[in-house]
Amino acid sequence: MSLAILKYGNPIIVFLLLIASGCTKPTTLVTISVAEQNGLERNLEYVQADISLRHILKPTESLVAVGLDGVVVPVQTTDTIRNENGTGVRIVFPVAMNPHEVKKFSIEKHDKAKDTLRSDLYYSEKAVFVENEHYTAHFGTNKDKRGGQVLNLELKGFNNQLLHRNHRTPIHWAPNFSKSDSDRYYTMESLSPSSKNSVKGNGPYTVTKIRTGETDSVPEINVRGKYKFYAGLPYFEFSSTMTVTQDVELSLLRNDEMTMDSLFTHIIFAKPDNSIINLGLYDEELDVLEKEHITDDTPWLAFYNKDKGYGFGSIRLEYDNTNLDGNTSPLHKPYTKISKSVGNGRYWNRILVADTILAIPKGSRYHEKNAYFIFNADSEKPEDEVLYYSERLNHPLVVTVEKN
Repeated sequence: MSLAILKYGNPIIVFLLLIASGCTKPTTLVTISVAEQNGLERNLEYVQADISLRHILKPTESLVAVGLDGVVVPVQTTDTIRNENGTGVRIVFPVAMNPHEVKKFSIEKHDKAKDTLRSDLYYSEKAVFVENEHYTAHFGTNKDKRGGQVLNLELKGFNNQLLHRNHRTPIHWAPNFSKSDSDRYYTMESLSPSSKNSVKGNGPYTVTKIRTGETDSVPEINVRGKYKFYAGLPYFEFSSTMTVTQDVELSLLRNDEMTMDSLFTHIIFAKPDNSIINLGLYDEELDVLEKEHITDDTPWLAFYNKDKGYGFGSIRLEYDNTNLDGNTSPLHKPYTKISKSVGNGRYWNRILVADTILAIPKGSRYHEKNAYFIFNADSEKPEDEVLYYSERLNHPLVVTVEKN
């Protein structure tokens, strides 16, 4: 019997694998090559790939990734894929990489071994929250008991500071839209109770929550949103796609919106040329943004509390307004808006359509993906941690599935 110990973080993810020597000889399915090509050290990242299977895994079988050094890492299967090429699975496992390093892993099918796995990632179906070492994210249940948008966020590394709205509105308030003949606007929180709402996986590495459907008030727009939470990392991802299924007139269309009470003192953001701007959220200097808008494609922005040292922001990873025919979907003076709200709160969002009535034809589509991250702003350069994660998220590891 052999013992392999693998540790990522401290003590985020720990594996103790006992592989019995008398087990059936493992079957190698594919080899996965992972390359770091941007000169960045990676202390904890996740390899994600789709692989083909000749047969669906039996309950007594599991997948592992075996490195050239012989270390065995458990693999999480996050989805089953069925297409004309047969059956496959979507897999994920952790990795640490040095700058410009290349690693190869054999994905093997084993008899399920006696194993112990400790991970900080946990999803509660009953209480409808996800947590890891860095945060607890509660979902709103006012309109959907299965959980809607992120209602609030508890920052574990900052005395459990709660990012919230006092009137129980979710802090994550996007995407949202309004028809020209309506005096209200609607968000993913407004999706019909009959909409699809599912959670895939309960770790050890990822939890994915997917919602798809239409609102009763704006049935012309199909919305798909996906949260992805990771073990050991101070961020979660949210991707959304709004597809217009019938012609509609809109007076408002927004995305990437986080709205919170008076919990921050400053905003910091990067211009497209990567220069960094730092402004007081409650100072007159903030008014400059009413004339000199933050661009709609700014790489990242964040709020932080200079006195308490915590920060929260959005790293923008994907932004694509291409319609189903390959042309640009209608926009009206898009930009990133910083707004003052009830209770002296502040919020940000990406304006796609506002201050007009715009005809949006069938086939229009609006997609984006953002990483919402927590960072330590208690330094002379609060952007340091932001830049660290922005560099890595925008320059992912190169993963190649090789045929054996």
